Amino acid sequence: MNDSAFTKPVSPSIPKTSYVLGSVIVIALGSMTIASAQSPFANQKKQQAWELPQNTQTQSPPQQRATQQPITQTPTTTQSYPSAAPAATSYSGPYSSQQASQPYTSQPNTTPSQSGYASPLTSQQTAPTPPRATSPKATPTSNYYYPQPSSSSPTGQSAPLNNSVPQNNAPQNNNGVYYYGGQSGGHAAPYSNSPYQPASTQTYPAQTYPPQATRQGPKSWKEKLGLDRISTVFRGFVKGGVGAVHQDTGADSDWDDAYIGDAKAEFEISAITDSGYEYGVNLEGRAQYDKNRRGFGGRVTDCPPTELGCSSAVIEGTPTALRGHTSRFYSFGVDDAKESELALESAHLFLRSAYGDFTIGRDDGAAYLFSLGAPSLLAIGASNSSTDYTGLDGVKTVNDASGFSEKITYTSPRLLGDTVGVGVQIGGSYALNARACGVDYCVKATDVVGTASPDIEDIFEVGLALDRTFTNGLKMEATATYAVGSEQSGYDAFDDLKSYNVGAEVSWMDVTLGGSFLQSNNGLANGDYQAWDIGATWKPSALGFTLGYGHAKDENVSLLSDQFLAGISYDFDKFTLGAGAQYIERETYGFDGTAIAPSTDKATALFVEGGFKF
Repeated sequence: MNDSAFTKPVSPSIPKTSYVLGSVIVIALGSMTIASAQSPFANQKKQQAWELPQNTQTQSPPQQRATQQPITQTPTTTQSYPSAAPAATSYSGPYSSQQASQPYTSQPNTTPSQSGYASPLTSQQTAPTPPRATSPKATPTSNYYYPQPSSSSPTGQSAPLNNSVPQNNAPQNNNGVYYYGGQSGGHAAPYSNSPYQPASTQTYPAQTYPPQATRQGPKSWKEKLGLDRISTVFRGFVKGGVGAVHQDTGADSDWDDAYIGDAKAEFEISAITDSGYEYGVNLEGRAQYDKNRRGFGGRVTDCPPTELGCSSAVIEGTPTALRGHTSRFYSFGVDDAKESELALESAHLFLRSAYGDFTIGRDDGAAYLFSLGAPSLLAIGASNSSTDYTGLDGVKTVNDASGFSEKITYTSPRLLGDTVGVGVQIGGSYALNARACGVDYCVKATDVVGTASPDIEDIFEVGLALDRTFTNGLKMEATATYAVGSEQSGYDAFDDLKSYNVGAEVSWMDVTLGGSFLQSNNGLANGDYQAWDIGATWKPSALGFTLGYGHAKDENVSLLSDQFLAGISYDFDKFTLGAGAQYIERETYGFDGTAIAPSTDKATALFVEGGFKF
């Protein structure tokens, strides 16, 4: 057999250099594996977006911060922030043009540092609920922004600091990451390159907290009654005048001087309760000097009750002259007129509230309070005058059924004005009797010798007032009053009192026109009293003009009275000067020695007056 048949195939030869290179690669890989396994950095991983930022010496380029997009935030009143990584949330304040460049997992410390760095909370701490105040602005550290928290913690305490700050580079960009408090005032804080200051060496400003309501204890009875809120009022006026009076009373006709004086002082002290009720005491004194007349009414002529045609009634077997309750005129007996008088005309308790005013004590009745008479700019008028130069005044249209006697009175607030266009006010009062004595009104338990008056008790009074103001400045007001009282003596000459009054007043620009009417049975079975008046004033400036006319009829003493008034006035702040002319003509019936005959009295007065208010 040929040896060539068993010859082994020859393989391609491999260069020795290839084996050497392969061995080197295997050894190198093994060495790198061993070195990597033993490296202290072998277990580190890439920092995630929710991990805490670390301080390094690398700072972000200003150009990159300027091109960052604004972030958005939907503020809520209460939120909590978990320690785990939150989802990326878009945040932007209303004015912010900056974006946070570093996310973190929890809210920063609520205590600000002077260096602008706020230590973050540890991962175990829960971020406090954000306050409702405006979010503070972001403040940078040496290499990237930390949001600067509010100066006050929502819970009133500062979050604990974490003095351990791991070192790591912050991400260069992290768009759309939510953080609390990233905006305040509209812009992020300017970039600061100040070095990091450890939290343990930082100083903190004094903490400020939102104001809290002070808890008050129960109020004392003094505070509840408003006795710690006492108020006082003192007001009044003083008026005086001098006149030249010409009287024509039959045989006598001459000029004479006349003087008048009238003053009022009112004092009031009150307190207001927690419920808004005002209560207190009111006192009012009045002084008056009037040469020719003491108040309203008085004796007219001389007509003895024993004569046929004179006012009279047989009382307890004796002919007696009668005096009407409303007019207070009588025709026989002692003249009770006085030149001066001083009286307490008001002394009552009051309660005022949104539901109306209540008074109890000495005061005017509801019928008087709601009575409306002719307007006048002077101390006297054609009717309802407190004083009189001539002594012949006989016109009264106010319904003073109970005078200043003790009573209970209620006056409502103005009602319905905004609903129906007409303001409505009502009032009512009740008096046990009519016995009271002031400077103009005086009813006593016993009358002067030779006269008798009805004894009126249980007096009820009501009043109504309506008013309307139009868009052109026209003002209208109307009033109505009614009063009734029981006569207690039981004599046939007397009757239960019934009286009513109506009045109206119209004002436009500087002109006021008004008038009123009074009807009363005078508390007599046969002796009604009627009166009416009309007046006008024009006051374009401090200078004013007034005119008035009044008429009265008293059937008890057969009296007819007509009186006129014209005058001017000028105001100097609280002071007023005036001048005018007064004319009165009065007819009555009297005994001339032989028979009952008519008598006419006339008087003219020219006067000047002045007064002031306080």
